[in-house]
Amino acid sequence: MLMEILKTISYAGTMEVLTSLGKGPKRFTEIMFETKLNPGILNRVLKTLINSGIVSRCANEEDGYELTTKGIKISLYILKIVEVSESQKPVHRELITLLTGRLEQMSSTA
Repeated sequence: MLMEILKTISYAGTMEVLTSLGKGPKRFTEIMFETKLNPGILNRVLKTLINSGIVSRCANEEDGYELTTKGIKISLYILKIVEVSESQKPVHRELITLLTGRLEQMSSTA
């Protein structure tokens, strides 16, 4: 399981997609413009993330894609690793705060 997750997040474009969706649900085109990934690569990344249970389609499919609880947790772990290994960036801190809040909100409604 761990190796599958590590393999999934190592694919080109995956971190950009996780960062984009970490800010909230987005449609395909919104993710594409924010990440600057071509549609073929983005489609492949999203399918891989969905199959891994990291991303799901929103309940209303027109709203696009969102991180699952598992996806939020994985994104937080990755951001914390980045925070330790690189100089701390305000963007990382903001995203960590945002994702932590979303995870707490999901836990309180479950």
